Amino acid sequence: MDDNRKAMYEGWRKNGAHSRKWQAIAKDFLKQAFKVAKGPVTLCPCFDCKNGSYKTRHMMEEHLCRFGFMPNYLVWHKHGEQAHHCISEPAQQNRDGMMMDMLNDLTMGFEFDLEEDNRPPPEVQEFYRLLEAGDEKLHDDTEKTVLDTVSRLMAIKSDHNISNNCFNDITKLVSEIIPSDHKLLKNLYFPKKMMAGLGMKYEKIDVRLSNCMLFWREDDKLSICRHRGKSRYIQVKNEAGENVDTTVPAKQLRYMPIIPRLKRLFLSMKIAKSMR
Repeated sequence: MDDNRKAMYEGWRKNGAHSRKWQAIAKDFLKQAFKVAKGPVTLCPCFDCKNGSYKTRHMMEEHLCRFGFMPNYLVWHKHGEQAHHCISEPAQQNRDGMMMDMLNDLTMGFEFDLEEDNRPPPEVQEFYRLLEAGDEKLHDDTEKTVLDTVSRLMAIKSDHNISNNCFNDITKLVSEIIPSDHKLLKNLYFPKKMMAGLGMKYEKIDVRLSNCMLFWREDDKLSICRHRGKSRYIQVKNEAGENVDTTVPAKQLRYMPIIPRLKRLFLSMKIAKSMR
């Protein structure tokens, strides 16, 4: 982000005679916002909505022209943008080793008889497969392991808000460049399956925007809130001016079941003793 973005505020005029710089920034913002949006609507950062309600592109453009941008929104973090930052080489190296450090901590005190008659439970077998990826070289001409590479790629995807299709295209290109004996996973499905060995799964649950109801368990199929009669989904106006539902939930929470996490802790004899 450069200082020219200050024109978001200095270039806006109450009478609608916005500066050319403001118009260019508003155009760039709309392009960015709907490039990363998951549907036809996204949060509106105008002075009136303040990222509190969803709007279509046309409605958002009207709001920005009428009300201007909300204060202190020079970095569009709600719309896929991050503040520019640099990671020093030592910090990056430290980050690369964090995955293996974590796995080593988790395996302290693991004792299993891997004979056929006494195999560990499925989640433990998944974890061991993850450990194997931590020892397996990506290809013969590198010291990088499969796990190192996959965890780095997943971190880059998260840091830079890369789409799934873009991630798959990048891994496909890298696969074509590196030696043919490589073990790089070919698309996003396989890294996710590998990282599932950590046992950190979660469940997405739709929620009413006002937090008055969860669309969960026996209410999972409902589309209207039991308490206020409001829609489960974001609504937009059609050409006739009527509110219609989209397929995008108004709000979601991530439920992280505690039992699998406790089971993971009790797999280590050392940690299990400390939890008594």
